[in-house]
Amino acid sequence: MPDNSSPHDRDNIRPWSLALRFARRELRGGLQGLRVMIACLFLGVFAIAASGSVRSAVEAGLSVGARSLLGGDLELQQSLTRPGVEQRQFLARYGIVSEVREMRAMARSVGTGKVAMVELKAVDSLYPLYGDMGVEPDEPLASLLDRRAGVFGAVADSSLAHRLDIKVGDSFKLGETALQLRALITAEPDRAASVMAFGPRLIVSPEGWEATRLEMPGSLVRTALRLKTPQPLDAADVERELEAAFPGSGWRVRGLDAAAPDVRRVLGNVTLFLSLVGLTALLTGGIGVANAVRTFVGARMATIATLRTLGASSALVFRIYMLQVSILALCAVGAAMFAAAAVPAVVGFLLADFFPVALPLGIWPVPLFQAAAAGLLVAAVFGLWPLARCREVPAAALFRGVHVDSSFRPRGLVVPVIILCALALAMLTILSAERRDVAIGFVLGALVSFGLFRLAAAAVIWLASRVVLRGAPLLRLGFANVCRPGAPTVPVVLSLGLGLSVLATVALIEVNLNQQIRERIPDTAPAFYFIDLQTANLDAFRAEVEAVPAARITGTADMARGRIVAVNGQPVDEASVDPEVRWAVRGDRGLTTSAHPPEGSVLVAGAWWPQDYGGEPLVSVAANVARGLGVAVGDSLTFSILGRNMDVRIGSLREINWSTLSLNFAFVFNPRALEGVPRTWIATVYAAPGSEDALERAVVRALPSVSAIRVKEALDSVASILDRASYAIRLAASLAVIAGLLVLSAAISAGHKDRVRDAVILKVLGAARATLLKVWMLEYGVTGVAIGFVSAGVGTVAARVVLQDVMRSQWVFMPGVTFAIVCGGLILVLAGGLASGLLALSGKPAVVLRHE
Repeated sequence: MPDNSSPHDRDNIRPWSLALRFARRELRGGLQGLRVMIACLFLGVFAIAASGSVRSAVEAGLSVGARSLLGGDLELQQSLTRPGVEQRQFLARYGIVSEVREMRAMARSVGTGKVAMVELKAVDSLYPLYGDMGVEPDEPLASLLDRRAGVFGAVADSSLAHRLDIKVGDSFKLGETALQLRALITAEPDRAASVMAFGPRLIVSPEGWEATRLEMPGSLVRTALRLKTPQPLDAADVERELEAAFPGSGWRVRGLDAAAPDVRRVLGNVTLFLSLVGLTALLTGGIGVANAVRTFVGARMATIATLRTLGASSALVFRIYMLQVSILALCAVGAAMFAAAAVPAVVGFLLADFFPVALPLGIWPVPLFQAAAAGLLVAAVFGLWPLARCREVPAAALFRGVHVDSSFRPRGLVVPVIILCALALAMLTILSAERRDVAIGFVLGALVSFGLFRLAAAAVIWLASRVVLRGAPLLRLGFANVCRPGAPTVPVVLSLGLGLSVLATVALIEVNLNQQIRERIPDTAPAFYFIDLQTANLDAFRAEVEAVPAARITGTADMARGRIVAVNGQPVDEASVDPEVRWAVRGDRGLTTSAHPPEGSVLVAGAWWPQDYGGEPLVSVAANVARGLGVAVGDSLTFSILGRNMDVRIGSLREINWSTLSLNFAFVFNPRALEGVPRTWIATVYAAPGSEDALERAVVRALPSVSAIRVKEALDSVASILDRASYAIRLAASLAVIAGLLVLSAAISAGHKDRVRDAVILKVLGAARATLLKVWMLEYGVTGVAIGFVSAGVGTVAARVVLQDVMRSQWVFMPGVTFAIVCGGLILVLAGGLASGLLALSGKPAVVLRHE
């Protein structure tokens, strides 16, 4: 068949097919220098793809189990009020209506007197509308909760039985009635992972709830109506219809997309940081890619010279080696995608108790391909430059043994392509992140960090080249090695420095948070928060506390519940709210009144109202909340309290020191602003170590409706959550360090041949093995100290920015952690240098000199 293609087409096709043929043949000889590139790309892509896949799997699980988690197709709530008969009848038009009520309460054993806080829940006979309630022994829930011989039944988590030292069939007290534990909960379909669960679950019937007499005016009770509808309904439409039918009722309607919001929020934050840490590992590996490609090209100088002499163009040579590098990069990325695709199944099996839903089996292509794109872009950004240099070197120069060094600069489209790939990588990072502000900060921080470490490497080389040491040949030789041509100083500082910086950031954030939770608690911090105190019971409460030695009340405050519905007249759903203070507008918040500024807060704007103030309602707002809402003194907030909207003008802003654990609220009203609103009281009580149990039993026995929150248990709960989240982040950070170590080993290996040659010559001239090791330890010691100090500085700045600007938390400098990072960098580099030196000293002088 005749060839009808044009000469131009043949010219374009044949070079690529010829290059592919050469590339395939040369790859048969082994990887030879590109193993580090493969490992670095694999680690970085795997970290990003794995975190994204786990998040996608959890999101899919939440979507599949949304009805069970929400408890229905829709959930409706009212602030501190219980829906009336007319409202329930109105809701029955949409479908089946089931009611669930929740509050915190104190359960106590009849025999031992032990007490425990519980998350109390009352369910009707329709519960659950979706999902299955698991109990042991397996009996119908309605039967387990009914009244037998005058005693209502209850089911509870096994931890409650352990705390009260009771078993199934035993009775215990709750409020003013006795209940019988009839089964232990094994599965609760609508209980998503809670960030702040202070006690085990206890479920009773509505009749059992009423018998306890725990609910008082102003009690912190959450009432929810769940709807099972025959057809999908829009939550916003239902909320508008309810507001039209019952103006001012304050209904809040949640749909399936709002199921388990706490889980989604925590998951989003953790996976965001995991992805960014994984990207840092990938960028660290990018330096390994550059070193590997440079070594790869350098090892093929003779082959390139031969091809050029036989008439191969520089373009053909470039294509041959670009295809080899591209094929191996695609293999590394493909292997990482394959491994990451299996991570959700493994995580779902090993960590099933940490997730509120089962992780479905499947492959999540979006995070996999996003990670693959990042990996390929990193390979292009860091690999094209050293790869393109080979086309600029003439054959004669190659035969003379000239290395591909910095004197050669790529020409043509290579530099623009590298810039475009770098911009594409930055845009991919920003657009694929849920918090784009954090992603933008990461991109800028990565650029600054690269610049700092490059400057640090240049500074070390400059200083080493100018050190004048007379009469100290060992020191002179060690410093000369730092700045000699081909020294691994620059790649070692860049790669290991970035990995240590990430580890330093994670470590400093974790230590700061743990110190704030535990170590910075003052000695006089309260041991208990007592909630649901009624005004009529305050005197009795004080008497019970005073009767316990070494216990005293450190603060009391009245408390109502309300939520922000508008900011300066604009509905809060339409207002611009900083993500860090969305908690302030997400639901009901605690509100209090005070005639004077609360202890532990400082006015930073405005003025406090006079004690006898009786004008328009005023509120003092936490300064960080005001910044997040975009309001200042004189602006207005609208609160919904018991279904009634109240416009309040901001009178002052306060900076609050939450670490004192004293009573403080984000929103403090003037005393007359909440007149007529049902309120309870909250009190903080200090108790000397050893007296906590006696105090708790005395108060709960005298006032069964009062709940006691142990501060230590609450802090342990928060610390446990942080430990779970930081474990995954520490694991990802370790990948960045591993990538840095890979690059360190590759950089040292690249100069191994020259180091062996130097060692042989010096040994022939009379140098002892110990002397050579000292020289090399000095060389790597100087580099290690520079890495440690710069990594500590970068990690410290990054941790401070994350804590103060992202987490809105306090920052404390940690010299011990910083010193450990400096020592860690020094030890890692010295270990690499020692290994390299021992290998160099093992070279046979005769073999080496024979090739000279």
